[in-house]
Amino acid sequence: MGYVDLYAGPEFQMHFKYSSILNIIFVTFMYGLALPVLFVYAVLAIAVLWFLEQFLFFYSYRLPPMYDETLSKNVISKVKVAPIFMMFFGYWFFSSN
Repeated sequence: MGYVDLYAGPEFQMHFKYSSILNIIFVTFMYGLALPVLFVYAVLAIAVLWFLEQFLFFYSYRLPPMYDETLSKNVISKVKVAPIFMMFFGYWFFSSN
């Protein structure tokens, strides 16, 4: 059992992945109208995160625990607030001198 624990790799922790995705989305939506290149960087960051997680999921992580849909529904409900931030910060950006 010690050999398996030594070479099995880290456990898959979904909450860290969701937190990094939420961070990228909210920062991009808040400041994206002021810095439009931020949308390109966000797409690149999410693509790199996705490819890296796919690689690590197949070659490094242990089998993930069974997650239900409550975590995903919670994240989706929080992402729905991001366009509201974009509207308020966009209004503030475009209305200031």
